[in-house]
Amino acid sequence: MPRRPKQETHKGVFQRVKNSGVWWIRYTDEKGRRVTAKVGKYSAAVSVYEARTQAIRVGQLLPPTGRRGTKFSVIVDDAIKFSKNNHRAAKDFKQRVSLLLPVFKDRVADSITPIELQEWMDDTAEEREWSGGTRNRVKSSLSTVFREAMRAGKVTTNPVRLVRRFKESLGRVRFLSDEEEAAIRQAAVAPISGRTKRSAEYLEKHGHSSLYQLDLALHAGMRKSEQFTTTWDQVDLKRGFIYLNMTKNGSDRFVQLNSVAREVLKRLKAEHDRLELPADSTLFHGERGEPIKDPKKWFSTALELAGVKGVSWHVLRHTFASRLVMAGVDLRTVQELMGHKSIAMTARYAHLAPKHQLDALEMLVKPGSVPVQSGRKMATGNKKAKKVQREQSLELFVNQ
Repeated sequence: MPRRPKQETHKGVFQRVKNSGVWWIRYTDEKGRRVTAKVGKYSAAVSVYEARTQAIRVGQLLPPTGRRGTKFSVIVDDAIKFSKNNHRAAKDFKQRVSLLLPVFKDRVADSITPIELQEWMDDTAEEREWSGGTRNRVKSSLSTVFREAMRAGKVTTNPVRLVRRFKESLGRVRFLSDEEEAAIRQAAVAPISGRTKRSAEYLEKHGHSSLYQLDLALHAGMRKSEQFTTTWDQVDLKRGFIYLNMTKNGSDRFVQLNSVAREVLKRLKAEHDRLELPADSTLFHGERGEPIKDPKKWFSTALELAGVKGVSWHVLRHTFASRLVMAGVDLRTVQELMGHKSIAMTARYAHLAPKHQLDALEMLVKPGSVPVQSGRKMATGNKKAKKVQREQSLELFVNQ
């Protein structure tokens, strides 16, 4: 009598087609889902089934899958490249987003939660003594990182949206007085030890670069990043404007030039042509044609010599706006000249225009009203008396 073939049986291992020689496994995974998988030989199917069920029993999956996705360091690198091509302040952007790399570098970007980012923001702000404005700029830069990653399909959400925005105080606007400006000008050209010596003949013929930088800042109101990255192919001296295709708020704008700014640029252009520099070179250069990227060195020295404190280069931009407002220019026009995205940013300078505010209050005075002066009523319709009173009120308001 012939021997019967050995019956191959094992829990969870089966053939869908009898005698096919192709074995399958069936088991319930750690989440309670029914899993069916094709393996092949009987022995292999038994081994895989045992391995899978054993892994589930100890709370592990085989093979280990981990959390798949794009690392945070990758989307930061992508955002830095994007910033170089689209932002003038790319260097500042890189510094801000790089602050998070020591903590989140190897993390999958999609696994980072708003709570983690909020805790990092609060701890770092306290440690570095950040102002509200600095916190918000870091938040904005980080949001750009995730936003660009979403556009590239590398993350599904932007957790920075749920990080709290810090309330900023408008604070006191610092601007230069006429006396401070004169002192800085004198200090900028004063001969001091260590400063590059320039002949009187050279200065008379070509001017002093530091004063040209100062004049353009005070009369055009550009940000430092704009002023020192603008190239000559963006300048239209004939029509009197500079076209900025990339600004801090992400839009382009035209910087209008007054007579002082035009004269400065004409002299700089003559120097540019003398050195035979290319059309895409920046506005400011040294005697040998090397580009000047930052005025910090000479400006900080001039401030120290002049004894002017609490001033950075950005104060020159505040000075530009403040002088416009004090000259009676309306805030809407100042907003356009400054390139502010919202009128709220320009409103910081409103207190510098008391006459403008008083004129607005005068709109409340009805024709024919009878103000009281020295215990007696002024005659209605007495235009001269009413004019005198308004002038006295204005003088008192301004001198307060």
